[in-house]
Amino acid sequence: MNIAIVSPYSWAHPGGVNNHVQGLAAQMGRRGHRVTVIAPDRGGEVPGAFFESAGRSIPIPANGSIARIAVLPGAGRRVGSILGKGRFDVVHVHEPFVPLAATAAVNAAPCRVVATFHSAGEGRPVVYNIARVCYRGVNRRLDCRIAVSPSARELVSHYFPGRYEIVSNGVDLDRFTPGLERPREFPPGGPVVLFVGRNEPRKGLDVLLEAFGEVARNVPGCRLMLVGSGLDSPALLRGVEENVRGRITATGFVSNSDLPAFYAAADLFCAPALGGESFGVILLEAMASGTPVVASDIPGYSDVINRTGGGALFESGDAGNLARKLTELLVDERLRREFADAGLAGVEEFSWGLLATRLEQLYSP
Repeated sequence: MNIAIVSPYSWAHPGGVNNHVQGLAAQMGRRGHRVTVIAPDRGGEVPGAFFESAGRSIPIPANGSIARIAVLPGAGRRVGSILGKGRFDVVHVHEPFVPLAATAAVNAAPCRVVATFHSAGEGRPVVYNIARVCYRGVNRRLDCRIAVSPSARELVSHYFPGRYEIVSNGVDLDRFTPGLERPREFPPGGPVVLFVGRNEPRKGLDVLLEAFGEVARNVPGCRLMLVGSGLDSPALLRGVEENVRGRITATGFVSNSDLPAFYAAADLFCAPALGGESFGVILLEAMASGTPVVASDIPGYSDVINRTGGGALFESGDAGNLARKLTELLVDERLRREFADAGLAGVEEFSWGLLATRLEQLYSP
């Protein structure tokens, strides 16, 4: 097939949706399909696929984060021109109600349109409220609707009732694997707890930093490693006790090519997000690397933990409960090994090979 995969988010700024798109595009390319990724801006190459820019993005506050989307004049026409010339068999649009690249792709597609909804969480998302008023035609144009998790389906179906297939996020088991060379930035000693994410309140880093103060007192020699955009600022650790601060290493941004080695080197991975996560792909990446997980019990994360058995859940936002869970696993190597083994087996069902087969079925009318 000739497939167009459209993301509304800047390709120059890696994130959950774009990582999903990149993994899917690479897998479809390996399976012999011709794949074109369309997204704002330009970034790294897409292995096995072509790339077309939807124009320049601008940053917009959204869902407790910053969404960099193409809302400048001309973005819609650019996307429509790409689709008009491409002779595509299917256009797969991610977050189809995000303007302008996604909505324009749905309206301009001369073929079957498949849409994937990623968002989940509580509250009333602005994009869905706008879509219900302004984008009813976009919704009617969708031939197949996919949600990445039950919580994502629950959210979108509240605004747009209908049939939604569940096709989760995937993990590249060739990239994320145990036994990779330890990064030179990794702290000496151990055991090491790893956090990966942006410096945003909804990611729950403040909860982890508070919990780690207690963990550091209970587990001699333990370390905390922080990886992600904005996590190398000196102000980040200003509120942390001075005797604990020396056991925390913050590296800031790490490229996608280097990230798997950080997962593989950690003894424990922590995902303390407070909400707004439709699916725990970072949990899958850790598990595929042979690293057990401690995650908050928000729906997107508990779905993954319950299906794989690759870690433990704690009460979201409760630093004391998180400290107890981390301490329990850090002092019990056998329990960590049991969770690691379960995770390695459990992530097999989330491999891109299996998920791509399901999507191929949905791409065909």
